[in-house]
Amino acid sequence: MVADIDYLAQQAMQNGILPSDFYNSSFSDLQAALGAKEPKDRVQDPLDLARSLGAL
Repeated sequence: MVADIDYLAQQAMQNGILPSDFYNSSFSDLQAALGAKEPKDRVQDPLDLARSLGAL
């Protein structure tokens, strides 16, 4: 598992995130970031969807 975390740190560094920032963040923050979806892939509130379609 440590090797996986170090690999994630390496990938973060390639995207401009400092190792200190990566290692000082909480694991839950890491999990949230890894599980983030693009806006188009997120579950949409049905009421907002209806409004955007002009149904309400």
